[in-house]
Amino acid sequence: MMEYNCSAEMNDTDKALSYFERVAYPPVFIVGLFFNVTALCIFCRLKRWTDTHIYMFNLLVADFLAIIFLPFRILEAFCQIKPGVLCTFLLCTQYSKMYSSIFTITAISFHRFIAVKFPFLTKALASRSKMIAISKCIFIWMIVVVICASNYGDLLPDKLQTCYDLRITEKLGTRFVYLLEILGYLIPVLIVILCSTQTIYILIRSLKHVQGRDKMERTNIAAIITANMFTFIVCFTPVHIGLLLQYIASDDSHDFVHVFLDVSEWIATTNCCLDSIGYYFLLKRVKGTLVHTECKQLSRVS
Repeated sequence: MMEYNCSAEMNDTDKALSYFERVAYPPVFIVGLFFNVTALCIFCRLKRWTDTHIYMFNLLVADFLAIIFLPFRILEAFCQIKPGVLCTFLLCTQYSKMYSSIFTITAISFHRFIAVKFPFLTKALASRSKMIAISKCIFIWMIVVVICASNYGDLLPDKLQTCYDLRITEKLGTRFVYLLEILGYLIPVLIVILCSTQTIYILIRSLKHVQGRDKMERTNIAAIITANMFTFIVCFTPVHIGLLLQYIASDDSHDFVHVFLDVSEWIATTNCCLDSIGYYFLLKRVKGTLVHTECKQLSRVS
């Protein structure tokens, strides 16, 4: 059962953050809910699912996980929720959503690179592609659940100042920080950057072999991939810098770290407004047109 502390005393920094959250989170909830419901309607009308759709549905599930629990974050901005079991659950859900999104986007980037770099291999594995995609998505959620379950002790109520903030004297465990920073961010962002840049390079290099609609299609896809890559970096880099600062910072810099982490968490949350549209239509086009035309082009070259 939730308990509230609406009359809790706050310093100037906490008051400023409270006002920020009251203004910043409701639009994310409204826009994110609209986009994700729209994407869900599109999925419900699909008659034939591909491996691309499976990856996208997994990303949609992760985004929905953020959206449906976001009202608690908005409520916390108006009236503090006393730390309890619910708060531990909400924090675990927050981490689960973020890292399932990161891992899924990483899988999508790798999948897209393989489809463009090795089109004949993609065609050869077409009969097993959906099972491979399902296996990857299950594996992603297994990793996320194991990480949260093995480190939930860092998020217990007695370590929380408010429902979403650790006590000043508490820090995330060393193992938890390493998992989040290295496995949860550093490795995925390197894969996303490498795969995206290679895919863009292949697309740009192929422009001299095509004309008209195909050329425009590939140019647009390259631009969208570039935008997606930078969106990934912008959304998830600040929050991991904030988590690292929270771990290494001294008590004197607590206010700065608190503000930086709070704002960066909001930036990461905005990602759920972008995934359901950008990646769905991008990958639909990549899978439906790009691989097919790339196969024809390679056939002519060989």
